[in-house]
Amino acid sequence: MKRSLLILFWVIPFLSIAQTSYRSGYLITNAQDTLRGFISFKEESENPIAVYFRSSLDDKTQVFPLKDCKAYVVENFYSYRRETVNISMSKDDLNRISTGRDTSAKNDIVFLRILQSGENATLFMYRDDVKTRFYIQSKEDPVPLELIRNIFYTAPGLAKTENKFQVQLYQLMQKYQKNLTLKDVKLEWAKYNANDLIKVVSKINNQSAREFTVKDTRFFIGAGLSLTSFVYKGSHPLANATAVAKKSNNPIVIVGVDYIPKPLIGKMVYRVNATLFMSKNEIYKKSSNLKHSFDELTFGLSPQIIYNIYNSQMIKFYAGAGISANVSSYSNNVMSTLDHGAVPKKSEVDFNVISFLPKITAGFVVNKKVELSAGYYVNSTTTDYQTFRVSVSRFTFGVHYLFK
Repeated sequence: MKRSLLILFWVIPFLSIAQTSYRSGYLITNAQDTLRGFISFKEESENPIAVYFRSSLDDKTQVFPLKDCKAYVVENFYSYRRETVNISMSKDDLNRISTGRDTSAKNDIVFLRILQSGENATLFMYRDDVKTRFYIQSKEDPVPLELIRNIFYTAPGLAKTENKFQVQLYQLMQKYQKNLTLKDVKLEWAKYNANDLIKVVSKINNQSAREFTVKDTRFFIGAGLSLTSFVYKGSHPLANATAVAKKSNNPIVIVGVDYIPKPLIGKMVYRVNATLFMSKNEIYKKSSNLKHSFDELTFGLSPQIIYNIYNSQMIKFYAGAGISANVSSYSNNVMSTLDHGAVPKKSEVDFNVISFLPKITAGFVVNKKVELSAGYYVNSTTTDYQTFRVSVSRFTFGVHYLFK
């Protein structure tokens, strides 16, 4: 089991590299043909330079380089259009910006991501290894124009930001809108990011603004059942194969939070959950005429890495691994004989208050809201004696409700 856990820890991070998700969509060729099928769906840090297409999920992948594809759409997620544009080369990282205004630029053919398209203007985004840029194209413009923001040092340690994009957007707003409010005129609030620019362009297009960013955190709450087993090992009368350890079946309560680094795809999930365990335990051995009984109350905090092996919009199947840090309290900790009417006495076996249990988990998520999970907490010791130890392991089954 420990070997399986180690393998799972090593394999999960590489699964996100090895697997690719394909979603329904279409692309438009240079001949204006529309090819419908499935397109490789990724959350790239830079704009793509090719499209990976399949007519069906079982077909061989066709690669359409930038020069052969005019546009493509991954339905319900994003769309790109090929354009020839001027690309500013100034930096916006304070560790890399120039001294004095940098107006250098290049002209290139690239895929621009469409953030909003309306009756008056279309807003685009372009990312490369230099920075993120935004472009605007009104219905009269032959090509998209970059929304300009310059950041540069005017003196050592003194940076200046020129938000020319606010003037560009204001000019468009004046062109297409009447009865502008003071807030419309004063665009100082608009930052150089997708959500703010979408709000401004939505006003130009008489549309409601739609958030560009997808939330990368979600919360969950749930309940379930735990099957807990404590066993003796080593040199102790209760530590051999003839000893009986009764499994304790008790309800559990679970709350937690997930961080999804690539929320549009959602294959990798970093999870932290808190669980409250309770158990009533009994270990006895008839030949030794001895019984140990005790109650356990444990609060466990478990960081985990989860990977969605099957990852569709309606259903996901995942596996994961982590470790549970536990704080425990034990009560009714007594030893007794098996004789009828025997008087129990306080056990001399003391349990650790703090323990750590490796955890393996698997489950399903249905319709992004309901999760069915199962977990195994690997056998770990809960005592510090040299000649014997008491170990605990658990199976858990739960139902979670996911929300953002």
